Amino acid sequence: MTYTFAIFSTLAAWFIGLFADANIDFGDPQGFLALRVLFPVLAMGICILKAIKGNEKK
Repeated sequence: MTYTFAIFSTLAAWFIGLFADANIDFGDPQGFLALRVLFPVLAMGICILKAIKGNEKK
């Protein structure tokens, strides 16, 4: 259950970051904030912290 939640939340975060990178215009040559990398890393980190916190209570 934990693995499937982590996989789906990471993929969803990647798609949200990809959508945000494609649709936000910054005007400078770089053109994106790398949200497609940042959001999945944050999602996976939150899932890992949630799993660690769940194991401490047992």
